[in-house]
Amino acid sequence: MSGFNIILMNNQEELNKISKSPSTVMTLSGTLREETDIVNPVINIEYNGTLTNVNYMHIPEFNRYYFITKIESVRTGLWRIYAHCDVLKTYAEAILGTPCVIARNQNKYNLYLNDSYFKVYANPRLQVINFPHSFSGYSYVLVMKGCEYVTQPS
Repeated sequence: MSGFNIILMNNQEELNKISKSPSTVMTLSGTLREETDIVNPVINIEYNGTLTNVNYMHIPEFNRYYFITKIESVRTGLWRIYAHCDVLKTYAEAILGTPCVIARNQNKYNLYLNDSYFKVYANPRLQVINFPHSFSGYSYVLVMKGCEYVTQPS
């Protein structure tokens, strides 16, 4: 594979954030000499410096962003980088462009949606009104606009 690029970055934001903005540390170009997994790549890099300030990378040829999980020094000038795909950043545009109803949010509640974690209790408003002229031995229940009015004989 010719024209293979790796953009090494430093990410200081939360891992579960969709819109991350990592800072670019360096861009390396070269060829991929060995086979590797696209989701969990293991890539050898020839670089005569240290890679202590990188924890994130982007491989445009794979169309993915990655968390760097481990960096090994194989020998002088040769580094082995282990990475795992950051699904949220990789597919951020598709995720944010999806029309949907969010059923649960830790900060905002929609009381019209059923949420078993958010306990809601509606206090019933019962009002008893006696009819001015009652019928002997009978009780009537009158329901209007979702409210119950119960009458009892006097």
